[in-house]
Amino acid sequence: MKGAFFQKPLEWSIETSEESWQQGASVRGTLRVKNHGGESVSLTSAGAGLAYADIKKVHSKTDGVLKPAPHIHFTDHDLKAGETKELPFELILPANCPVSDKKATYFLTYGQNAIENHLQLNIQPRVLFGKLVGLLDTFYRFKLKELKGTKKGVEYRFIPPSSREMANLDGLVLSFEMDGDVLNLEFEFQVKKLDTSGVTNSIKKETAKIKKSLQPKEYSLGRDMINQDTLLKMFESVISEVKIKNAF
Repeated sequence: MKGAFFQKPLEWSIETSEESWQQGASVRGTLRVKNHGGESVSLTSAGAGLAYADIKKVHSKTDGVLKPAPHIHFTDHDLKAGETKELPFELILPANCPVSDKKATYFLTYGQNAIENHLQLNIQPRVLFGKLVGLLDTFYRFKLKELKGTKKGVEYRFIPPSSREMANLDGLVLSFEMDGDVLNLEFEFQVKKLDTSGVTNSIKKETAKIKKSLQPKEYSLGRDMINQDTLLKMFESVISEVKIKNAF
């Protein structure tokens, strides 16, 4: 991924080693600046950084929307006339950083104050999360409706299966979060229940939240291998708490 712009008398260019990243990954690359002027220029505040922001606000150039954190600066602040300097950088995304969606994403910012220009980044969920979502689809027929970035990282919205035993489910939101090596899951089911308290019976919706925490050996068998048996037992335990009993 590459970007460039001219900020008289400075010519800026930036290049990353990858096109997309996962949560917790390092964004690596090189920032270059060339002085086309006849005098030295100070690079005291110049550098690159990561900023999570609303996409529409960034495109409309809303003041203050880009606030790089973390960021990195040139250590050699004097750029002489005709000189070019390079700044190799490695900026680490938070372990549970929000993933990219239609509304917001991370931006790689750079320039004289580290914010004058930017590249829009594509931040994806951890591979592990996608594999668990795949189990819900394959074995329980929960169909993914939407993936959304949140302050805690990522949440998946599902359409429940149409089976009789799950006819009471109106939706599922599943959130993932890593706490070191521990995988935390929060299931938020929208459950339809018959309300007989009034003059006439009616259907009301309630939220049922179920939280699970898994140690590495419970969700992983090693590099890129999930512990499918244990994970399926966990899903079965969770779903059994909300599905209709004796549906047949």
